[in-house]
Amino acid sequence: MKRYETLFIVQSELSSDDITAIIDRYSKIITDMKGTILKVERWGKRKLAYLIRKQARGFYILIDFAGKREIVAEVERILKFDDKVLKYMSVKLADGITAEEIEKVLAGAQKAETPPAAIIPAESSTTTTTATPTATPEATTEG
Repeated sequence: MKRYETLFIVQSELSSDDITAIIDRYSKIITDMKGTILKVERWGKRKLAYLIRKQARGFYILIDFAGKREIVAEVERILKFDDKVLKYMSVKLADGITAEEIEKVLAGAQKAETPPAAIIPAESSTTTTTATPTATPEATTEG
């Protein structure tokens, strides 16, 4: 398996339900073709650098996944014909990814999704630590 990310821009006037449906559609394509979704990020509405199909703004979505080359080809084929998608780009991040690396990324993503209120603080101790400054080499000038 290889690791890929696909970034695509959809029309900014779509509702959040429509955007969720689009994300679910492409996530289902990836999982149906035996790929693994590592993370999905909604970057939100942003101003485009130039007009695309007479649109000045777009909603950016990033899907990071692991799978075969055929998955990327299928996702891009469907993105090409989707009228709601303005632009898309897929990038290979790594030539190979192991099951352990996938689990590590998924665990990190789940940890990041945990709300701060749900995190139980460790028991506080009475000792405090102070940082000691490290020695930095002085710059010398030759001239």
